[in-house]
Amino acid sequence: MAYLEGASPTKRLEDAYVPGLTKNFMIWPWVQFTNFKYVPMEHRVLVVNIISLGWNCYLSFLNSGGGKLPNLPPGHTKEGGQLPPA
Repeated sequence: MAYLEGASPTKRLEDAYVPGLTKNFMIWPWVQFTNFKYVPMEHRVLVVNIISLGWNCYLSFLNSGGGKLPNLPPGHTKEGGQLPPA
């Protein structure tokens, strides 16, 4: 996906994968511990779905650059419809 957007896939991995994986290890073990320890069985799927909604929003934000401006050459924009360099 990064290549089709005109970005470097390795740079995207450095910028998004490591922070996402780190946050994953900080959030999900606690969510699952709390879920299995304190939430009744009939509500466990609901709890995970609610947390997953926020988690997917965070991953989307992280993948989009997290509000940072992309490092593009002058005169280039990050708009749709542009092909990556050949």
